Amino acid sequence: MLVSRKLSLLMFFIHNAICKSLHSILCPLLIVSNSAALSLTHILKSVYDEDGDEDTAGSSKSISVKRSFHSLAIINSPHINQSIFTSLCESLGGLSSPLQFLRTLDLSGNLLGDTCAATVLSIALSPSSSMTIECLDLSRNSIGNGSAVTSVFQYYASINNEPKLKVLNLAQNEFGEGEVAYQVAASIVDVLSNTHSIDLSGNGLSGSFLTALGACSAATIGNPSHECNMVNLDISGNHFSSSSINGFLTKLHQLSATVSMKMSFINLDENEPLLAPNQQMVLNELLSANRQRYVARHLKKLNSSSSQSESDSDTKLSSISDITGDKSDPKKMPPEGITVLFSAPLVWRDSEDDFHPIEQLDFAREKSLLWQCFSEASRNIDLSYDNATTDRLQAVMTKGCKALHFSGHGHPHSLTFEDGSGGIHWFSVDQLKALISGGMEEGKPPFGFVFVSACHSALAGQTFVDSGVPHVVCCQQESQLMDGAALSFTRAFYLALAFGKTLKDSFEIGKQAVLSSATVPNADEEMKKFMLLPEDGVHDIPIFTAEQVPEWPLPQNGTNTYDENISLPAPPQGFLGRETDMYQTLNSVLNRRFVNIVGPSGMGRSSLAAALCHYINERKSTLLFDDIYYIKLKRPTIGKLSTIVSLHNQLVSAGRLEVISYEGDLDEIIQDILTSLKRTQSLLVFDEIENLEGSTEAQDLHYFLGQIFDHTNDVHVLVTSNKSIGLGGDRLTVGESVHELGPLSFRNTVKLFAYHCPHLHSSRERKDLLDELTSHDRFAEDDEVSKKIKTILGGGIPAETFAVAYEMSSEDFQQLKVIRGSNEVEENGAVEEEE
Repeated sequence: MLVSRKLSLLMFFIHNAICKSLHSILCPLLIVSNSAALSLTHILKSVYDEDGDEDTAGSSKSISVKRSFHSLAIINSPHINQSIFTSLCESLGGLSSPLQFLRTLDLSGNLLGDTCAATVLSIALSPSSSMTIECLDLSRNSIGNGSAVTSVFQYYASINNEPKLKVLNLAQNEFGEGEVAYQVAASIVDVLSNTHSIDLSGNGLSGSFLTALGACSAATIGNPSHECNMVNLDISGNHFSSSSINGFLTKLHQLSATVSMKMSFINLDENEPLLAPNQQMVLNELLSANRQRYVARHLKKLNSSSSQSESDSDTKLSSISDITGDKSDPKKMPPEGITVLFSAPLVWRDSEDDFHPIEQLDFAREKSLLWQCFSEASRNIDLSYDNATTDRLQAVMTKGCKALHFSGHGHPHSLTFEDGSGGIHWFSVDQLKALISGGMEEGKPPFGFVFVSACHSALAGQTFVDSGVPHVVCCQQESQLMDGAALSFTRAFYLALAFGKTLKDSFEIGKQAVLSSATVPNADEEMKKFMLLPEDGVHDIPIFTAEQVPEWPLPQNGTNTYDENISLPAPPQGFLGRETDMYQTLNSVLNRRFVNIVGPSGMGRSSLAAALCHYINERKSTLLFDDIYYIKLKRPTIGKLSTIVSLHNQLVSAGRLEVISYEGDLDEIIQDILTSLKRTQSLLVFDEIENLEGSTEAQDLHYFLGQIFDHTNDVHVLVTSNKSIGLGGDRLTVGESVHELGPLSFRNTVKLFAYHCPHLHSSRERKDLLDELTSHDRFAEDDEVSKKIKTILGGGIPAETFAVAYEMSSEDFQQLKVIRGSNEVEENGAVEEEE
């Protein structure tokens, strides 16, 4: 058979060429000379011609099929004459050609030029060609502006032929601003609509190409006749501006949820300029979501084509979660999450080691607001709280957190973190950047979104951006936010975000909420203080895409809020001015096992103890108390449970002990309590212990405390009393640390009165009264007017101030408001008389 002999000769020719070229094992490059390439062309043509002749005899067709080739590569041979390549291309077609079943053709690195490359491309795209070339590599062929290649694309687009190519490589062809790149972009919806992978890297393309690509991709939406199947696009090593990349990313987001959008891999490496970290983050997130949707749709398509019995089977795969064994039930899918870090340091210390109180922010209100937002949205989003220390920030980064909300006091140069014991930690932006950089994995920042809810927070916000966080909301550096504006913005912003709106839209909704608020003075100015960084970032993407759930929070999440302690009394209403006392008592409780808050009745001992317990309970991750057991003591009466039995009942409620009869022996009850608490770090609080004075129960409690200190190592005790309780005896091994609680300062006395006074109806009116009565010298306690006002308002004793506030008549209140001004008039008159 002549064909068999010719094919054998072809194989012998290729074998000899390889043997001659690979003259050593260290020479991997096959170089084919002009004569060798010409010989290859002649052999292919002669095989085709004679095979065509024998085909009429009816015997050669089967032979040609048996001896056909599926792949051909002639690469990196720019020395071969282009006319030889043109002649070679003519041998590619034909029903009986040994190349009729060619699927892959690699002619890269041959400097074919525009015309020759267009000839090859035309053969690959031609519907009349016997070949079905699926992978074509024409990279590094100096196509340039590509007018001939452009004409080929335009021609085949006009005849609506069936697309063949699956992979097309046109990298490093010096397209520049030529029309060919734009024609490739336009062809993804017709000639290249079945192409999965396109490589246009290193072509000197500019931003206008990205614009054209985005516009052509948008044409596929809702148009079945313009479907795009491109999965992989390599456009690295080009010259796309930062603004054009932002526009392209925005367009990708708009297309990402459509059925026709299958783009899963885009390479923008080595672009000039390089992509910013936030741009790379957005790109990665978009493509990751596209890959998941693409795989899910593919699996769903496979399932729909299966038999009915398979479609009804419980093992049917319809999503990525099914592959891993998880069902599509949203209750079983891991929730998206946001962590709220709140910072409420109690004091700061100056260079002389003097403490200065830090006014407490209304975190309870902000927590309630966030809870309401996510509850109303009812999406599978986990909301968790923690206190803001560097350790907890690092822990959040380690666990992985998509979104972070920081709430605290603002400072122009630092974030005001807590130091772990109630003091302030001035966490500089340099320290913040170093911590975030240390938490990066594979160069990716630990957070996709950060909200810095603090005044003067632009510098901190920019630090997050510089560390690669793609989306940051903060406040202008020179601005101090009003609480009302911050709450209005936060409520509207997070509600929109939870419902799946884009970050950009949610930000605008938040600003409009401030502008339309009835409780925010100068709303137009307050609205402008909010910032969305980076200013040139791509924010047209949602942060949360969680599914709706029938109830929120889902029971199994279990981390939606800090643990509530039902044994604790409600936080004291209007508790203020005790930051330094709380700090000192807290550190005593942390470092001493027996602490007594001492003061006369009405001074606020119980309020301080209750507030301290809530402060500790919200910081279990830092202060490390497992549990707090709070017992309010009353005078012993017939039928009332003893203090020790009340504690036992709380341990039963906490699941640490079993129920016992109240007639049980006291020693047995104490032993049960000791056994339960022995390996825990707990805080026992006995409030108003003086109520037991002179009773048998007081003796029992003294004995019990001695047992606690003798037989446990990490149980601490806090009591409140009107005096030192003087625990003594040989059995006591722990000393009593006493904290004397005195009256409130003048300014805090006025604040407490303003908080409770029924003649004041808004925070603005309360602030005005504070300014009127304390503006003379807000730090003066000794001037006569301040003493007079403080005496009228109860002398700094909180219970007295509370009573005065509710009992003061309207006339007395009006006189109080002008007392400072009246006194100044009298003083000025006296001075004039003396002169």
